[in-house]
Formats: sequence, structure tokens, C-alpha cells
Amino acid sequence: MKLLGVIGTTGLFFLLGATAAAYAALDPQEPGDKPEKQEEKAKPEKQEKQSQPVKQEAKQPKQEQDKPAKQEAKQAKQEQDKSTKQEAKQEQNDKHAAQQDQQSAQQSQRDAGNRGGGEHGRISDDHYRTSFGSGHNFHVNRGDYDHRRFQYGGYSFGFIDPWPADWYYTDNVYVVYDDGCYYMCDAVHPGIRISINIL
Repeated sequence: MKLLGVIGTTGLFFLLGATAAAYAALDPQEPGDKPEKQEEKAKPEKQEKQSQPVKQEAKQPKQEQDKPAKQEAKQAKQEQDKSTKQEAKQEQNDKHAAQQDQQSAQQSQRDAGNRGGGEHGRISDDHYRTSFGSGHNFHVNRGDYDHRRFQYGGYSFGFIDPWPADWYYTDNVYVVYDDGCYYMCDAVHPGIRISINIL
């Protein structure tokens, strides 16, 4: 009898196993169906992976297209800035040249006036003898020189040459007329003279 119990129990296990296997084959959510779903899931992943490089490739040409356009715009702006700077520099040079031309013209007018040209550019001989020459000394202060003009003997004079380093503003100076030009001389330094003109 024991033998029959063991055989019956073993048969029962086989029967249960066969029934479970048959039932598993009929159930749609069994492990046999999962590989198909995994394949279906794998397919979209593959498709996504395959479509991503296409998207990246599509982005890259657009970015590459944007880069040259941006670089061209940047270069155009740099060229425009450079052109504007050159124009401003040219304007500044033109203004400077115009100022130099104007100063040269003024200097020429002063020189012409100083060398006997013009009605106000000459002191009459009588007035010159009474107020000018080495016997008629006076002082020019620093303020007069800084303003580039001084007055003496009823006339206004302008400095053409710079004030010599050896001269002091307390030195006795005088005005002389020589070879059509007026000069200021220093009694302490008789060999040095500076050009002046009548304003």
C-alpha cells in the first residue's frame, strides 16, 4: 500500500505539471508572449535610436549653416566698425591739418605784418625815435608773455618767437626795427633777440 501511495502522489504531480504547462500556453500574458512584446518595445527603441542620429544630423547642418551666417555677420560688423574708426581718424587728421593750415596762414600774416606789410605794421620814424630803440627800456611780465602779447609806446605787440631760457622777466628789454622786422632785445643779453610784430 505504501507503494501505491507513492505512485499516486507522483502521478498527481505529473498531472498538475502538465495542466500548468497547458494553461500557460493558452494564457496571453504568459512568458511566451513577453518576447514578442520585448521585440515590439525593442523596435521603437531602435527606431528612436535610428531617428536620433537623423535629428542630430539635421541639427548639425542647420548649426553649421548658422555658423557661417553668424561669422559673416560678425565680420561685416567688424569691417563696418573698422571703417567707422578709419573715417573718424581721417576726420581728426583733416581737422588737425586744417588747424595747421590756419596757424600757418596766421603766422604768414603776422610775418608779413611784422616785415613792414600793412598800414598798422610800421611805427612812424618820429615815434620810433622818441619811444623805441636801445635807449628806451621797459619790462615784460610773465602774464604778458603767457598771453602772447604786450603793450608799449602806444602799440600792441605779439610774440612770434619763444621766450629765451636765459632771459628773466625782470630784465630791461627794448624794441628795435631791423631789416623790415621788429625784435625784442634784452639789455643783459644783447646778442639774443626774439621776433615780435605789431598787432
